[in-house]
Amino acid sequence: MKKRMKKGLAAAAALLAMAALTGCAAASNPGDLQRMGMEIQESISTFGGLLMVLGLAFSLIPYFVEGYAIMCTGHKAKVEGDFMPFIPIARQIYQMRIADCPIWYIFFFEYTTITVCTVGLICFLLFMLTKSFVIITVLIIIYILANMVFTFLYYQKYYKVFGFNPNTAWMNIIPTFGVVALVFSMLIAFSNDIHYGNYVDPKKLPKSPGNKEKGGQKGVIVGVSGKYENASFDMEDGAELIFGRSPQEANIVFDQVHADVSRKHCSVRFDGRNNQYVVTDFSATGTFTSEGVRLEKNQPTQLSRGTVIYLGGSKQNAFRLN
Repeated sequence: MKKRMKKGLAAAAALLAMAALTGCAAASNPGDLQRMGMEIQESISTFGGLLMVLGLAFSLIPYFVEGYAIMCTGHKAKVEGDFMPFIPIARQIYQMRIADCPIWYIFFFEYTTITVCTVGLICFLLFMLTKSFVIITVLIIIYILANMVFTFLYYQKYYKVFGFNPNTAWMNIIPTFGVVALVFSMLIAFSNDIHYGNYVDPKKLPKSPGNKEKGGQKGVIVGVSGKYENASFDMEDGAELIFGRSPQEANIVFDQVHADVSRKHCSVRFDGRNNQYVVTDFSATGTFTSEGVRLEKNQPTQLSRGTVIYLGGSKQNAFRLN
């Protein structure tokens, strides 16, 4: 037993001696220690910078997703300025245009860049003048109440123009309903069944009386599949329809979820004199006939009555030129 203890003590003493020698060697060469410290510091800085970049990227993803949803909602309301939902302050102005609210609402709308900066500036100026925390506290409470009131008024108009009960706006005021309000906003942005107040379903459009003059011809475009399935559009001689996702450029408008339909996809004009259609493709994804032929871009193409055309390569949206 004693022999084992002696051997253990001897081993421990040897390890201590080696550590002492290593420490002495490092101390005798301080340049190595300095170089090692610099390398460690550089590694930490690089890793920290990478984490900051990743954190910033992940924090911006929800911002841009929300901006895209607001832009899609604005398209339904025919609001111009697609860049605005992605820029602070401009986003709030864009939202006011959707609900047709005064621009000054942005100073009392939710907790955004402009509201936080405005309140911060006012509080700072008042504190410099009065040095009173009581006044600042009262001001903040009054502003929070005003913010809730004007945010509620905005969402009342917002939900009303999209066909919802205006009292749905309470969801955007009560914090516990935040997720439900987010779901509603996404449905309004991306659902094909939710439309802006002045939207008229093409299926419910009244039939045009037609050209009854002698020798007059009339065509009709019928939706075969997709968003406008079973819808019909009467075409007088020289009448033209433009298909696309942009309300500013098209009169047969598709939602943003139809990715293979361009903003201005194609135009279809009825040539009653020659009893045919003239189709011009403007898109990046193409306009195709039922035979699989892709129409030449920016070149008017004459098609006979009865031809079926498809918008985009997926062929989800088809129309028959009767």
